[in-house]
Amino acid sequence: MIKAKEVSLKNLFVIAMFSVVLSAGIFISKSHVAPATTLPVFAGEEIRVEKVAPAVAVEAKTAVKTVSLPAPVSSQVAPLPIVPPSVTLKVLPIYPKAALAQESQGTILLSVLIGLNGQPEKIETRTSSGIAELDAAAVKAVSEWRFAPATQAGQALASWFEIPVRFEVQ
Repeated sequence: MIKAKEVSLKNLFVIAMFSVVLSAGIFISKSHVAPATTLPVFAGEEIRVEKVAPAVAVEAKTAVKTVSLPAPVSSQVAPLPIVPPSVTLKVLPIYPKAALAQESQGTILLSVLIGLNGQPEKIETRTSSGIAELDAAAVKAVSEWRFAPATQAGQALASWFEIPVRFEVQ
């Protein structure tokens, strides 16, 4: 009977040690360091949709506002400045018929991840209008936009571009 207890305690000890080693391996394999680089974020002009308009591609000639943050004090060489992305092709949203009939209005803030080739790779709704049709119309139109990507030292950079879209019934 004593041997049965010793065997059980030995098995329990082996299982406990295996669990500790496995947990330590999982913990070590996970990265606990914040990513070294983050993508820059730029703000675009507000897009106003005031009446029913067909989906028309227009060449964009808009200014881009950049958010400037205080430069960190460092003894290292400063990186070259980042040239913000610009809109090269803009498709205006179509006011949804149902929303127009109900005179629904709202503003959507979209955040677009611009890839190295100037294509929107991901579109997120940062702030919803509260009306699904308006949000969907804004996302659909912006998904067809084209951009000149942000650059640094002549190299394309992926970046985020925030676009407010306002639907108004006049």
